[in-house]
Amino acid sequence: MSLTEAEHIFGGIHEDGLNDFLRAILTTRPHYLNYGSPGFVPATTVAATQMPTIPFPGVPGGIDWAVHLDIPVIDLHPKTLSLPPELSLGPGQVSVRTTVQLCFDCRRKPIKDEKPKNDREEPPRGEAKGPCFKVEVFAIGHLERTYSLDGDALVVVVDDVELVDIEPNELESVIECLLLQILRAVLADIRLPLRALRVDAFTLTLTRGPEVEDDQVKVYGNV
Repeated sequence: MSLTEAEHIFGGIHEDGLNDFLRAILTTRPHYLNYGSPGFVPATTVAATQMPTIPFPGVPGGIDWAVHLDIPVIDLHPKTLSLPPELSLGPGQVSVRTTVQLCFDCRRKPIKDEKPKNDREEPPRGEAKGPCFKVEVFAIGHLERTYSLDGDALVVVVDDVELVDIEPNELESVIECLLLQILRAVLADIRLPLRALRVDAFTLTLTRGPEVEDDQVKVYGNV
């Protein structure tokens, strides 16, 4: 049986190439990795994405927060990078490893009807301070084909997240829930366009895949 099996064309991307792609995209577009409310991020730029504060009764202007992710590292089945014992990399799966920093601004804001000492009810934009903490995040997921106006692409979908050395267990579960949502959202915006898979002058039209095996993403199709 030929390498392409029933299809005309086979395309493969090694995990090293996938990580090179991630580094190239995220080095030039770090706003995919940095998010925060106005106290931390005064405006959306190529470096960071501004988002609203967390509204809460009795907190004028809401709670300021920020999230920073290191560039994720992808590992395709079979496992090359170590994982916590709670996670295993099965056939067709990918693992993701990164570090996430969470920050909140805990400076006291004036309560309702209290006159601010400096005549300002909110900290200046971009001047919020910590506290912050960093945590190493391990995740298991899979690849999916997605459709957009720019053409078909591949995205990483996170299925499970695990942290290490967070106590008590209930706190670890809460943080894992939060980081699962964050990592899912961030990686959903980072897409590998299928138009990048070309054979000489021909563009691959995907009919099967993506399949993950042998440290590669494999796709099959016709021209």
